[in-house]
Amino acid sequence: MIKKLDRYILFEYLKVFIVLCLGVILIYVVVNFFEMTDKIADHKPNPMSIVRYYLWQIPYLLSLLMPIAALLACFFSIGEMNRRLEILVIKASGINIVRVFLPIIFVGIVNSLIGIYMNWELVPKGRLRAAEIKSIEIEKRKDIPSRVFANNLLFFGEGNRLYFFKYINSKENYAQGITIFSFNERKEIVRRIDATRADFKEGLWTLTGVKIREFKGTDESIRYVPKMVDTLMKETPSQFLKPLGDSLMTVPELLKRIEFLKKAKLESNEEKTELAIRFIFPIMNLIILFIGLPLAVFTGVRGGGRALAFGSSMFLAFFYWGALQSARALGETGEINPWIAASIPNMLFLLLSVPLFFKMHR
Repeated sequence: MIKKLDRYILFEYLKVFIVLCLGVILIYVVVNFFEMTDKIADHKPNPMSIVRYYLWQIPYLLSLLMPIAALLACFFSIGEMNRRLEILVIKASGINIVRVFLPIIFVGIVNSLIGIYMNWELVPKGRLRAAEIKSIEIEKRKDIPSRVFANNLLFFGEGNRLYFFKYINSKENYAQGITIFSFNERKEIVRRIDATRADFKEGLWTLTGVKIREFKGTDESIRYVPKMVDTLMKETPSQFLKPLGDSLMTVPELLKRIEFLKKAKLESNEEKTELAIRFIFPIMNLIILFIGLPLAVFTGVRGGGRALAFGSSMFLAFFYWGALQSARALGETGEINPWIAASIPNMLFLLLSVPLFFKMHR
């Protein structure tokens, strides 16, 4: 009896969940495609480039939208069962209502693990690849568009080098307030270069007002150079200013960057916050069920319609997203430990679910 009921509950939930995931992705593709029709008409890209552009975005869209789909699936599957009095019959048979929902909770655990797996590499790589396809293959640009200038820019470059620019300008090809850290294979700092200015011309960077510090174990040597050409600085100003932020880095890249920043005695709150969110946000796939399942039961009892279910889902989604962005800001500024900051929205929703779950159980 229980096994048959598990299969029935699981089937009813999954069919709605899968349809919602596919439907939301399809709606995004259609809306985005019509927004790009002018560019497509002007540049006439290969149709396969357009297909690949959207395929590479699927991991990001799924990771972002699965919690919303899970919440809506609760309303549209369990809520519908409740309106058909099936939940009442199950309760009357003496089966614990929490036990009935265990298959759905198991799906939430699996979805959380899938979300963490996608955030490890698939999501950032997919977003970066989609941006490249859009710029180069669809819009026929030479590269991904970059910013013209930036303040307080950190960049991890070739040859185990970490760059910090107080100001950099790709239009005028110069930078001010540069610090360059060089690391060995053991990720130890072997050289630090500070320069007041750097100019990029004919493929080379010329540093002025240079202070070079060499490290060998506990020994340190310092020398000053009025001007020097840094042949190890391979990146152009535009490459430094590419939009390759923390959100487009894989987890191994983030961990590597955090370690190098720690070695260089620089703050890494932004990177740590991004890393924490990569692991903690997907757990919302499970936590949202502790809210969605009781609400599905209550709306069914009270005759709530699908419009109410959809409205409730959107309200909760916007509330969560607002809480997440606020918590992100607290973590990035260092006011709160990044892992604690990233956990705040999930904890709020978990606390909200406790009275709902107990009320449903009664």
